[in-house]
Amino acid sequence: MTPTTPAPGDRPTAASPSPGPDTASGPGATPGDPVRDPWRAPMRLALAEAARAPGTGDVPVGAVVLGPDGTVLGRGHNAREADGDPTAHAELLALRAAARARGGSDWRLTGCTLVVTLEPCTMCAGAAVLSRVDRVVYGAPDAKAGAAGSLWDALRDRRLNHRPEVVNGVLATECATLLTSFFRPTGPTPPTAQDTTPDTDFDPGPSVG
Repeated sequence: MTPTTPAPGDRPTAASPSPGPDTASGPGATPGDPVRDPWRAPMRLALAEAARAPGTGDVPVGAVVLGPDGTVLGRGHNAREADGDPTAHAELLALRAAARARGGSDWRLTGCTLVVTLEPCTMCAGAAVLSRVDRVVYGAPDAKAGAAGSLWDALRDRRLNHRPEVVNGVLATECATLLTSFFRPTGPTPPTAQDTTPDTDFDPGPSVG
């Protein structure tokens, strides 16, 4: 089943404060985050996709698209290096796969949710709007290129005819750690500036999972 959608007043926005550490289990456990917790399992699917990207030298970002009933309709991970395609971002690949899975001539992903490990860039945020997904759930914020509230907010621009719900900060620490590990220099050969300078500036802020 699709995770329960929070009431409008409970939905976080770009201006929402980052949640505190997730202490839903373990000693001194306290109730979890009712807004973000339902999306932790789907985000782990997106993280599994992201982990596939470094095999081809791509930045580890992963995405899944869930249907209205919670079924995974599409998956994708960054494939710019693998495909030689500057637009082969995880979100676009997952959205395309979801549209194909639905079949028919209606490309609209009404009722669907896009879950991605990194805040979407302008291109991917625009694709989410055009696809008509009901919501976008992301993990780590991207201060350098995020278009879901960090740098600008293409998803909730009131001038557009569709504005999906946005849930941010789901497993943000895990999502950011995967990216940080990818860009961390390793081995005896000094890396070049190109090797160590990411296209994104991800900062999970306080631990949220």
